[in-house]
Amino acid sequence: ARARAAQRLDMFLQWFDLPAEQQPRFAALYLDVVDIAAHKFGPESPETAAAVQEADAVLARLLAGLAARGLRDTANLVIVSDHGMSEQSLDRVVFLEDVVDVSQVEVESTGPNGGLRPKSGTLTPADLVATMRAKLPPQVQVYLREDVPARYHYRDNPRIPPVVFIADDHWNVELRSVVNRWAGRFDGGNHGWDPATPNMGALFVAHGPAFKRGHEFADVDNIHLYNLLCAVLGVPPAPNDGDDRLAREALAR
Repeated sequence: ARARAAQRLDMFLQWFDLPAEQQPRFAALYLDVVDIAAHKFGPESPETAAAVQEADAVLARLLAGLAARGLRDTANLVIVSDHGMSEQSLDRVVFLEDVVDVSQVEVESTGPNGGLRPKSGTLTPADLVATMRAKLPPQVQVYLREDVPARYHYRDNPRIPPVVFIADDHWNVELRSVVNRWAGRFDGGNHGWDPATPNMGALFVAHGPAFKRGHEFADVDNIHLYNLLCAVLGVPPAPNDGDDRLAREALAR
């Protein structure tokens, strides 16, 4: 993964060795080293700390590469992460087989959150929710799709399963039959819990001539990044679920 990070950076910088009229106005670079390590070993592990150092070194090489090309003072950089990470363990897993007859449901997804669809001719979604609530521990909440808290923005599309569960930070809901096939192997870290949980917080740094200097942000929702980048580029944004609040807060002009 670390070799790929360096290779990606080298390719990224090569785009700015092209003739000026061929250089991109917008370029994106993704580093997966921290995500890979934190999933496998957990966010507090030495391996994840080493991956953070590697990502930091890549960013330092990026800045040096821009400076070498005379672009350091004119480039606008936006550095983000897409999610946080929490530790997890097998002793904090709730098994679906203990709270529902799994022969009566289609399991669409499991983990920190997930969803079920009752099979035709079995329980109604409301009955399934009632059955699960009677057996679930307090670390897991279950909802009808239309009752999922509005702040999750996860209830207004038919592709969302009719029954949705959300576990507390560090907890998971899984199928015992699937976990048994993992032979005791369980990732040390994960994400997908309540985005208001501190561990799910992510990084946002903006630097360059387009942005205010020394401004500290309270909270930034990644959904507004698209509009921010469009504003920096002078491109009208296509219709989307974000708005211009981040652009209004971040931009110098």
